[in-house]
Amino acid sequence: MKLIVSSDIHNDFGMIYKIIELYKKERPDYIVILGDISEFGEIEKGLIKKLTEYINPNKILIIPGNHETSEDIELLEKIYKIRNLDKRYIIKDNFVLVGFGGADVLLNVIDEKEFEEFLNELKKKINDKYIILLTHIPPKGSISSLDISGSYALRKFIQNNDKVILNIHGHMHETGGLEDIINKAKILNVAREVKLVEIYDKKTKIK
Repeated sequence: MKLIVSSDIHNDFGMIYKIIELYKKERPDYIVILGDISEFGEIEKGLIKKLTEYINPNKILIIPGNHETSEDIELLEKIYKIRNLDKRYIIKDNFVLVGFGGADVLLNVIDEKEFEEFLNELKKKINDKYIILLTHIPPKGSISSLDISGSYALRKFIQNNDKVILNIHGHMHETGGLEDIINKAKILNVAREVKLVEIYDKKTKIK
């Protein structure tokens, strides 16, 4: 499975064009935008339309960051037919892609208890599939965010579940591109980055 992943675009058309060019070259299964596509909920005119001119909207997965609310993303889903993955999951082959938006500041603050309950309920439904966590916030204590920000619930779930093979997040612009390992999972920060992630069995390759 191939993913193009990005976060914290903040109305930057340059990043949108990078996504489009990489999509043309690699033809991934999904484009994943991990929140903060906007500036405080205001999205530049034509930003998402430009993506959908080149990419099937059904292949574009998006969650809110801390610059958008869940309602903002629901509206984008309705208008542009892209897929809102916030608090939802998609099964693809032997993998499950799990989305959870929000962070620890500004417009969309995560409720840690709700996050923990969501993850625990998810585990009951997905059997033995490998888990890919797509979040805006990093796990607490990760090198990928220099432990400046993070979710305790997310870290606990990764530490206690060997089936989690990857957590891709954004939020921390200063550490975009950094990686970490927690338990069996690779942690990748794609804030202000555009990355190709290839996943085969339990192995991940990042370009």
